Amino acid sequence: MNIRILVPILFVLLLVLLATYLLRKHPWEAFRHPAAQRWTKYLMWFMVLYVPIGSITLFAWGARGSALYNWLLGAVFVFLFTLISLILFFLVADLIAFSRKSVRLAVTGMPASTVHEGRRKVVRQLGIGLAAAPFFSFLYGMTRGRYNFTVRKVVLRFPDLPKAFEGLKIAQLSDVHSGSFDNLTEVRRGIQLIQAQQADLILFTGDYVNERAEEANELAPLFNKLSAPLGKFAVLGNHDYGFSRSFSSKEEQAQNHERVRQQYANSGFQLLNNEHHWLKKGDDSICLIGVENWGKPPFPQYGDLNLATEGVQDEAFKILMSHDPTHWDAHVLPFSKKIHLTLSGHTHGMQMGIDIPWLRFSFAKFIYPRWMDLYQEGEKFLYVNRGFGWLGMPARVGIFPEITVFELHGA
Repeated sequence: MNIRILVPILFVLLLVLLATYLLRKHPWEAFRHPAAQRWTKYLMWFMVLYVPIGSITLFAWGARGSALYNWLLGAVFVFLFTLISLILFFLVADLIAFSRKSVRLAVTGMPASTVHEGRRKVVRQLGIGLAAAPFFSFLYGMTRGRYNFTVRKVVLRFPDLPKAFEGLKIAQLSDVHSGSFDNLTEVRRGIQLIQAQQADLILFTGDYVNERAEEANELAPLFNKLSAPLGKFAVLGNHDYGFSRSFSSKEEQAQNHERVRQQYANSGFQLLNNEHHWLKKGDDSICLIGVENWGKPPFPQYGDLNLATEGVQDEAFKILMSHDPTHWDAHVLPFSKKIHLTLSGHTHGMQMGIDIPWLRFSFAKFIYPRWMDLYQEGEKFLYVNRGFGWLGMPARVGIFPEITVFELHGA
């Protein structure tokens, strides 16, 4: 049998097996009142059935970006992670119970006594309590979290910062993914929040669209209202090139890519495609560098630091915009010319995790060594923005959309 057919079949069988296992545990019996048991049982069955049926329906429907689509897709994620939490809890509980029975049998030669019904109820209550955490977290992430725009302020000091740029304020946004938004009022509020920072410079580190230029039609006039004394600049992200499977030909993909570039212009951003721009104040200057996307396969590798810094002196103070943070380790750190500050995005922090000052965790860290926030190697800094929008999962759980404001100071 073809592997492409076999894998989905095995995956579906595994889902059926796990769902059957969960339902046989009767989680609804955690409640004493018969009515509570009955409604919890109905909800559990609804969740189990909705995840596969809803996923298939949404895939066939394809009306991405609409409010209804996002709500129905969000429900898939809410139910899926709730069910996964319950299944994992009962698997661990059964493993512990099996281990205890095995030890008892090995030590005493006597089989374990029958589990008391009261203990089963306690286990079910613990399971329901545990599953409530992802349920309400994802529900909040879907209803409020995805538009919970957060301003993060970062103060950086550089011994060789030109004196005229002391206190320079830079606002960074990244990963807008305009095709995912379904509430322009909330997006407008986020854009107004950027303007309220009164930054000297506004930088956009890529992924304006999910794949098609038309997604930015309504947002371009809103972003065009942003202004900064030193200008607005941007670089391309991997999604801005489109994906060949979504277009009928390479020519159509190339035409879409050109329209995406035009959307940046319509929004008032100057694209730096493997080139640089001098920011000047009096007799001092800073070199702002922008490269096209460079990421590990399957992402495009069009970024060219040599071309972007051609004619730039080594002693110049440099700020680099590069969408994918893997570019920093692969090319920026070992680059012959010192680049003081690199601004990236791309990871979104996987839109799900823990993001508090003393604990930051997301499964993104197992994919991207530099996955979120500030990193330093010697006198070189990298900042990975959490993203302004979202992709795929219409929710932000723990890791909320970000507007970063940098203040640069001398030593």
